Amino acid sequence: MFGKSLFVVGKRGTPPHRAGRLAALCIALACASPALARDAQAPLVFKPYAMETKGNGTIATEEAFLEVPRRHSQPDGPRIRLRVVRLPATGGDGRSAPVVYLAGGPGGSGFGTALGPRWPVFDRIRRETDVLLLDQRGTDFSDMPPECSHAHRFDDAQPLQREAALVALRATAVSCIAEWRNSGVDLAAYTTAESADDIESLKRAMGLKRISLWGMSYGTHLALATVRRHGPSLERVVLMGSEGPDDTIKLPLAADALLADLAVIAKKDGFDDLQGSARRVLETLRRQPGQGSSSKHGGRKVTIGEYDAKLAIAIALGRRSTQRMLPLMLREAEAGDYGLLASFVLMVREELGGFRAMPLAMDVASGQSPQRRALVEAQARESMLGDALNFPFPELADGLGLVDLGEAFRAPLRSDVPVLFVSGTLDGRTPHANAQALRPGFSQGKELLVRGASHDNELWLGNAGIAESIANFLAGRPIADEVLDVPLPVFVTSKSEL
Repeated sequence: MFGKSLFVVGKRGTPPHRAGRLAALCIALACASPALARDAQAPLVFKPYAMETKGNGTIATEEAFLEVPRRHSQPDGPRIRLRVVRLPATGGDGRSAPVVYLAGGPGGSGFGTALGPRWPVFDRIRRETDVLLLDQRGTDFSDMPPECSHAHRFDDAQPLQREAALVALRATAVSCIAEWRNSGVDLAAYTTAESADDIESLKRAMGLKRISLWGMSYGTHLALATVRRHGPSLERVVLMGSEGPDDTIKLPLAADALLADLAVIAKKDGFDDLQGSARRVLETLRRQPGQGSSSKHGGRKVTIGEYDAKLAIAIALGRRSTQRMLPLMLREAEAGDYGLLASFVLMVREELGGFRAMPLAMDVASGQSPQRRALVEAQARESMLGDALNFPFPELADGLGLVDLGEAFRAPLRSDVPVLFVSGTLDGRTPHANAQALRPGFSQGKELLVRGASHDNELWLGNAGIAESIANFLAGRPIADEVLDVPLPVFVTSKSEL
């Protein structure tokens, strides 16, 4: 789909005439040290690659595969390959560090992000310096583990019950973990800390003194871990939709606050009481489950309960493309038409029922501090949506036997690395409050607040000034805190608009 790879990994090995000297050096310097082993990173060799975008033609790029230890604490153990695609600079003065783009998810593809509608922003950044699209370990072309053959199928004839669903999903996760381990997958290798060390290996393999990072969503979580572990290697960092070290599980009342903000905006499109509509739908379904037919699933019927609706609303709040349908979904459900809600419910159920190795292991490893978990549980008791924003986490992770990175990983972060925080005021996944909480720890932090932007394309493309500010920051030009506006969402008012 993406063109044919032309790359062969650079040769490894030691010339015979140097072997004796190296053996003596290893003994003298404790060669088993992972830090010393990483110093010997093999050079990275790029070859031409034709990147076929979706709507922006074919871009001449370069591709390489970086070999890294599966576990950086075991430098002589098994290795994995990471795919890197370089967008060569089309401008700049050559003094700005290359920028590594880190996709969200976890599980997203850095390469894949640049293929779609967000390409113009990548094109703008490469006018300043090289951009490196890294497929993180466990994603796409970077040794992605096999899909799990186990998935839970919820009964369409029954409303989803939270406790029963949690039991079923935990059993599915346990089966998947056993299957992956039996096939040789080392789940402990898929942590944000290992990925952060991969970035350091990439810098070394390219012979660079410093690199800059540019992350979106989970990519910011990874970027912040890299700041903590390898701060001196970083020139600048851009965080779009910040997820801090202890933000893996979200604060439930952030969903209530966003619903209130959307309720104000929705009035312009004829929806006068969005919050009240949500409450009334949930109350009705609490008393009596409803049934709807999903046109997006071939007319498939599903029985919808209160928790189904909570999950659907929580998902719909996440990004503009689904926010736009939320008021109509609730208005029609209030009137007894559950068709649009049924489409969301079936989508959510299907997404919940399956697991992928890298995202599951990454999220469990990042975990949450006891303080964060207690706060989330307290807010869930107050939130209209309860704990739906995080379900089935954090309970799902309990007892799975996967690695937890611990409190040092989640501790507050302080750094002198220059950071640009880019946040949207309507972001239902990584709210502006995350960046506000992080910024005091960064002595050289700047903020770009995008009013009206959610966790979607308008955070990238809604205002030409967004890409310009990011490019100026990465090029080292002085920038000030800034507020930009993007057009407010226009809500769908009838099914014919879908």
